Amino acid sequence: MNQLTQSEINKAAWGACDTFRGVVDPSIYKDYVLTMLFLKYVSDAWKDHKSGYEAQYPDNPELVAAMMEQESFKLPEDASFDAIHARRHEAGNGEREQPYLTGPT
Repeated sequence: MNQLTQSEINKAAWGACDTFRGVVDPSIYKDYVLTMLFLKYVSDAWKDHKSGYEAQYPDNPELVAAMMEQESFKLPEDASFDAIHARRHEAGNGEREQPYLTGPT
């Protein structure tokens, strides 16, 4: 696998940002971008932790689920970045009721 350069990462990030520029008022643009970046970060961390537990306990999905319940953040499957991205072309984006990410209690 080829390793990405910083220039390629920057180009991809700017390209992603450009998709919103025409549709979102500049004064609230950061609200969308920062929210999506945070969701992407939490989703990736959640996925990494779950993969690690599944590798450590491959024959015990109940234990993996219990350990995921002990994580700092709880991310429902249908609220992850990947799940939302998969539904990006459906009508009602931004208006559908989504399960919420919950933090430490």
